[in-house]
Amino acid sequence: MSRAIRVMMTLTWTVLPSIAYADTVSGTADGWREFLGRLHPVLVHFPVALVLTALFAEILCIARRDGRYNDAATIMITWAAWISVPAAIAGFLRAGTITLDATEQSLFEVHRVAGIATPVLVFLCAGLAAGTRRSGQIWELMLYRVVLVVAAVSAAVAGYYGGEIVFGGFPRW
Repeated sequence: MSRAIRVMMTLTWTVLPSIAYADTVSGTADGWREFLGRLHPVLVHFPVALVLTALFAEILCIARRDGRYNDAATIMITWAAWISVPAAIAGFLRAGTITLDATEQSLFEVHRVAGIATPVLVFLCAGLAAGTRRSGQIWELMLYRVVLVVAAVSAAVAGYYGGEIVFGGFPRW
């Protein structure tokens, strides 16, 4: 299957439900805010996956002592940083249009804090990765790796609590 076809299929399955929803939204500012907020789940999955995969690549870099994995992690974390901005904006817009009960509100508070911390940590991580490439300082590399771990944990926590809000209680085995 060609790359163009895969991209079109991905866009079809992720964007079309939001566009279909736009037909039901009124033309007011609140309606558009709600429409853009509904794009949050579409936008947020890619940067979360990139951050977690970048951590995995960095672990491979350490285990195999191969700098190519570090290069891959740097590219992924830089992309995640830039994509996390529209995802966070859509999340803020979505938060202004939903109502939550008391249980969901406590979950939402954790999701919001982690959702704010994640883009900040990812941008810090991208800056440290770029600085490490220029300076080659070992302390900067270590700081980059620590921040990457914290960013990945923050992304995972935000994703987990977002899933709890949307899908309700996951089964506890």
